[in-house]
Amino acid sequence: MKTPFFITLIFLFALTACTRKAIDNIAGKGGNATLRIVPKHHKENKNIINAKVYIKYNAQDATTIFDDSADCIMVNGVSTASFNGLKKGNYYLMSRGYDSSINQSVKGGIPYTIKEEVSLDIVVPVTETHL
Repeated sequence: MKTPFFITLIFLFALTACTRKAIDNIAGKGGNATLRIVPKHHKENKNIINAKVYIKYNAQDATTIFDDSADCIMVNGVSTASFNGLKKGNYYLMSRGYDSSINQSVKGGIPYTIKEEVSLDIVVPVTETHL
């Protein structure tokens, strides 16, 4: 009679241990990471004016619905958007803006995984948008 009890107990312990690990890797607000994001066109140091960066939590693929957004502001002469207070996990970053050197709208996105809750500088490559 005691054997099924111990097997059940071990199973429940294993189940809760696995669940805790999954909870630790859920992306979103509530952590200590900061992402400083710079949209760049063709790896050149062109500032993308009127740029906005969008972020999707727990995603690694492009999407049309985002969890948050930030306008780029000039930081040390570079157009930069920031997201503060993020946890470890997977994110998708997308940026839209205008490259005044070619007079065209630009857009692009990348997946990103936060592995440590520190301040991180990320470049999001953007390219011309074609209608």
